[in-house]
Amino acid sequence: MASLLGWSKFGVALHHFETPYYLGEVWEERALAFLLRGLPLPQARGWEGFWERFVFAPEARLYYADSNALAFHPDVRQGVREVMLFDAHHDAGYRPLGVEPACDDWMVYYARQGAKLRVFYPSWRDPFLEPEPVVPVERAKDPGGPVEEVFQRAFLCRSGAWVPPWTDEAFFAFLEAAPLPKVALEAVARRPLDLEGLRRRAQEEALGLRFLERLRGLC
Repeated sequence: MASLLGWSKFGVALHHFETPYYLGEVWEERALAFLLRGLPLPQARGWEGFWERFVFAPEARLYYADSNALAFHPDVRQGVREVMLFDAHHDAGYRPLGVEPACDDWMVYYARQGAKLRVFYPSWRDPFLEPEPVVPVERAKDPGGPVEEVFQRAFLCRSGAWVPPWTDEAFFAFLEAAPLPKVALEAVARRPLDLEGLRRRAQEEALGLRFLERLRGLC
C-alpha cells in the first residue's frame, strides 16, 4: 500500500515547536519585519496542478491536519507499507526521539512498522543540506510529471508554525483542489491577521524612523 503525503510546508523553514505563539502571534512580528523593510510577504506558489500528477484508488481518502505529527494517526498509518513524501524536509529525525511522533520525526515511526520511505524535495531544495535521516530514506529532487503509483491514502498538513497565515487561502484552495473525500484529523481554521493594520503600523514606524534620522542629522 502506498501513502501519498503532500507538500506540507509552503516555503518557510524555521526551527521551533508548534505552540500557540508560533502558530499565530509570531507571524505579526514577522510580517511587520518584512513590511518595515519594504519587502513583499512570502507567498505559497507552485502548488497548482499538483493533484493531477497522481492516480488514486476508488476508495482513497485525504486526511488533513495542521501538524505533520498526525501523519502517523491510526486512521492514516493502518496497513501502510510505503510512504512517498513530497516536502522540503525529510521529517525522519533531527533530534532525540520523543515518546510519540512529532512533526519532524513521524517518518521514523513508519520505518519502525516496516514501511519503505521515499522523499521528493522541491526543485529549489538541495537534499544534502539536511542532516542525515536516522532511518533509511530514499531522497531525490522531485522530477515533476505523473507519478507511477496508485495511491490508497493521502495526508496533507498546513504546518501553521512554519507557514504564515496570509497563505491560508492558498492552503485551503490546495486542499479543496484534491479530488478526494476529505477527513479532518484536527481543526484547521483560517487564522486572523490584520495585514492592513500592520501596513499602517509599518508606515507610521517608518515615518518615525525617518524623523529620528533627520534629528540626528541636525545634531
